[in-house]
Amino acid sequence: MKQVRRGVWCSALVATGLLLGTSQALGQAYPTKMMRMIVTAAPGGITDIMTRIMSENISQTLGQTMYVENRPGAGGATAVEFVSRSAPDGYSLVIVNVGNAAIAPWVSINLPYDPIKDLVGVAAVAEVPSLVAIPDSLPVKTLKEFIDYVKPRPGEFNYGSAGRATMPHLAAELLSHMTGIKMVHVPYKGAAPAGLDLAAGRIQLSLLGVGSVRSQLAAGTVRVLAVAAPRRIAALPNAPTFAEAGLPQYDVTNWFGVLAPAGTPREIINMLNTHIGQSFDNPKALQQLSDAGIVPIRESVDQFQKRIVSDHAKWRDVVRNAGIKPE
Repeated sequence: MKQVRRGVWCSALVATGLLLGTSQALGQAYPTKMMRMIVTAAPGGITDIMTRIMSENISQTLGQTMYVENRPGAGGATAVEFVSRSAPDGYSLVIVNVGNAAIAPWVSINLPYDPIKDLVGVAAVAEVPSLVAIPDSLPVKTLKEFIDYVKPRPGEFNYGSAGRATMPHLAAELLSHMTGIKMVHVPYKGAAPAGLDLAAGRIQLSLLGVGSVRSQLAAGTVRVLAVAAPRRIAALPNAPTFAEAGLPQYDVTNWFGVLAPAGTPREIINMLNTHIGQSFDNPKALQQLSDAGIVPIRESVDQFQKRIVSDHAKWRDVVRNAGIKPE
């Protein structure tokens, strides 16, 4: 009988020890080691720029290094898949754009992750408004004049994009669908070459970010007819918004945000959301973003997750209306 009691007592001690160990592990301060922020693009682009600004500030405020790791490839799928398969402990994060989170599922047959099931939103980071840019040689000055000029000439004009099913492609398709203009799509291997051909007049329209046509704008070879933003942006204070240009219902937001593996504890996500939001508070960071045409945004965890789910459905419809088949 004593042996049985001793066995029960030992078992209880072991169970209590396990519970205490688990409790202590869960109660440990986060972070206790280096964090990784995976970037879907190569070094030097706008995604990389904002990530390094953000990570430097987070490293200082959280007291642990946030290491930036670039994993370009497959339109960002390589990086997102890696994080989706990582441990849900807050130490592996990925910065994505709207394409990775809301567009890719509708244009890729074998996408190796589900942005809704395999990942969770941590924080919105920034928006990079798309510009309706045309070559300065076109004889139009406003968005309305452009639509009136192109609409009677279906198929005679070209628009360029950063590639099939990229944001510039779908943004232009949405504009065409809403206005009734019909142009020929010319996909490029990135936004930079599209900007060069736009300035040369080989294409007549492109919806790109400020950074992709900055030198052309400075040279006066490219003109901006409208900016897809709720208000005018500091980088182009004279360029009207779509609402001001007469198309208030046009709503295209190229946003960037941070995702974590599904199952990451909510308290960790909340903490990261706070520190990411604070990382662009200082004037130096704000100026760096403004110079690149980047507008920082701040949302709660729930607001950001709602954005992901909403855009996931929205871009499904845009892709279908554009007749784009998954590949």
